[in-house]
Amino acid sequence: MNKKMLIIVTITIILVIILGIIIVLNNKSKEIEVKGKEELYAKVEEYLISKEQPHYFVEEKNAKPNYNISDFQVFTDIARLGIKEKDDETYVYIWALVESYYVQDGKLIQNSGYSIPHKFVIKDNEIIDYKIPRDGSEYLESIKEIFPLDIRNKLNVDLVDGNKIDNQVKEHYSYL
Repeated sequence: MNKKMLIIVTITIILVIILGIIIVLNNKSKEIEVKGKEELYAKVEEYLISKEQPHYFVEEKNAKPNYNISDFQVFTDIARLGIKEKDDETYVYIWALVESYYVQDGKLIQNSGYSIPHKFVIKDNEIIDYKIPRDGSEYLESIKEIFPLDIRNKLNVDLVDGNKIDNQVKEHYSYL
């Protein structure tokens, strides 16, 4: 090997080593994919259900709420998008469709409903925070801030099935 070729090979080896070190150091600060933590999806679904409360429906603007309600139920469809860890926190990514209903004076009332992606932050097996995208013109920018690229690539409202919830509601309230 001539001297010029030896220099090129040496520089190439040094660059590969430096690139390897940069990749290793960079990966330590990023989230890593977590396997085998499926129970965390159940935890966040229970959390979403627990946050739903009845909002009493009034038919006329000046009427007082009729608190004679019964059979309050929350129905969900959760798309499991990924679970990652960074340092001592675990992030659970989902798309949640949540709808709640109750019966008031013999009529079925839809209490609330939403379909939106979430990032839950879990530490010491407890949910300490969650993030959802901001509304309106800030929606896309907040998606980029909240969700890593691989999760963003999975985001799609079609991940959840409104028909599934409709069928559950019809079955549950079939007595009406």
